[in-house]
Amino acid sequence: MLGTPQQNGIVGRWNHTLMKMDRSMINYTNIPLSLWMYALKSVSYMFNRVPSKTIPKTLYELWRGRKPTLRHLL
Repeated sequence: MLGTPQQNGIVGRWNHTLMKMDRSMINYTNIPLSLWMYALKSVSYMFNRVPSKTIPKTLYELWRGRKPTLRHLL
């Protein structure tokens, strides 16, 4: 089907990376599997606030036009 993540390599890799990070967090912390969606939201939140190799800015900066603050994560 046109427009699905399987057709778009970048989105497919993005989803694959998010799920790997989510599984890793769940396995490392031993939280119940019923909380996997909250772990995925946390991974996505952090993923949007760190720079990537291909883009010098974070996704948050590109979307909002300002640098993200990470002080609340400490």
